[in-house]
Amino acid sequence: MANTYFDEFSKFTKPKMAQAMEDLTYLYKETKVPKKHYEEHLSATIEELMEANVQLNLVNTYFSMLKDLYEQNPKWFFQALLCLDMKVKLTSIKPSQHQALEATWENHSSKKGAKLMDIETLAFFQNTEKNGLNR
Repeated sequence: MANTYFDEFSKFTKPKMAQAMEDLTYLYKETKVPKKHYEEHLSATIEELMEANVQLNLVNTYFSMLKDLYEQNPKWFFQALLCLDMKVKLTSIKPSQHQALEATWENHSSKKGAKLMDIETLAFFQNTEKNGLNR
């Protein structure tokens, strides 16, 4: 089997590997990413890299539980989130708060395509996903 660039690349020193990554990145639409950026990432410990993975796994666990709760009863799910945001304690809820919970659900559920999060938060996510943080 013929030797590939990867076979040689994996034998490079960290600085040479970072330089090769900078060069390869430039070949994609002349994108400039400094060698230092790659050196920093190549110097990261396994623990640092694993931390993000562990965090995503935990978020996925939360997501699965929340999705199940939402699917079981969208009204109660919405009202629970509303209570969290408004700091309403269900153990000592006032009649006016209960009325507001019910009315807010009716208002929310009557809107076609209503989202659980506010529009600004959703727009920020979409913009960051599309353009990154620095744009």
